Amino acid sequence: MHLDTAVERFLNHLSATRSPHTVRAYGTDLAQFVEYALGAGIEQTAHLNERLVRSWLGSLRTASRRTRERKLYCLRAFFKFCRAQGWLGRDPSAEIALPMPRRSLPKFLTVSQVEQLVQQPEPEDAPLRVRDRAILELLYATGLRVGELASLDVGALDLAQSAARVRGKGGKERIVLFGRAAHEALVEYLQHARPRLLNLHKPTRALFLNAQGGRLTTRSLHRLVKLYGKQIGVDISPHTLRHSFATHMLNGGADLRTVQELLGHSRLSTTQTYTHLTLERLRQTVSRALPSLSLEDKD
Repeated sequence: MHLDTAVERFLNHLSATRSPHTVRAYGTDLAQFVEYALGAGIEQTAHLNERLVRSWLGSLRTASRRTRERKLYCLRAFFKFCRAQGWLGRDPSAEIALPMPRRSLPKFLTVSQVEQLVQQPEPEDAPLRVRDRAILELLYATGLRVGELASLDVGALDLAQSAARVRGKGGKERIVLFGRAAHEALVEYLQHARPRLLNLHKPTRALFLNAQGGRLTTRSLHRLVKLYGKQIGVDISPHTLRHSFATHMLNGGADLRTVQELLGHSRLSTTQTYTHLTLERLRQTVSRALPSLSLEDKD
């Protein structure tokens, strides 16, 4: 089957189930591919091959990853149709992987920076500063998402076990644990600060309260963390403390599955983002011990 005819029939088939916008987009992508194939001397669907497909995708190197990904999806749909019609044997794109996204490495604080950060809200009998200390300690000790922290109620805490019941993404519940520093900060807040912040006319079960006695919002939490980060010279967000928690756990010897459970990640691959940090630490350690290996110069 000639490529032009095959594409025309594919688009007619597609128009029965897809929107006009999608059909136009597929038509544009396939017109570009056919023009490239004809320029390479390939006119029949039976002659399509992996080398041609790779060459065409390679010619799009200046396009965004999303654009190249879309074009490959388009080709795969076209090839599937051609195979169903008996015009093409093997899918020429079967062995071609989708363009991998560039994932930015998570920003995290050193242990020393975390220690400086949690010391910034000096209580001085000020309930908001006692609250802020408890927030910073709990964010770092548990790796909670900012929304999870904001939605915590007092009843979610089990101080006897130094644990909290958290509702994460998709409504999934999990138990997080926290150490002595966070435990002490929470006890101080619950005993001496929260009662002073609570609005008796509008009681709430919310754990962390604002100056009016209402639940502290995620926006306020972002602003709070950013403010204290600025005091130690770093630009951070609540998520930075989550990254720091994960990184320090792995550096301390925790296994990926444990960290995945504590962070509430549904996929282990998400947690694996942090392994580059621990591997870099191992590389530096080995390089110092065995400088002749020059591991720090290798990828």
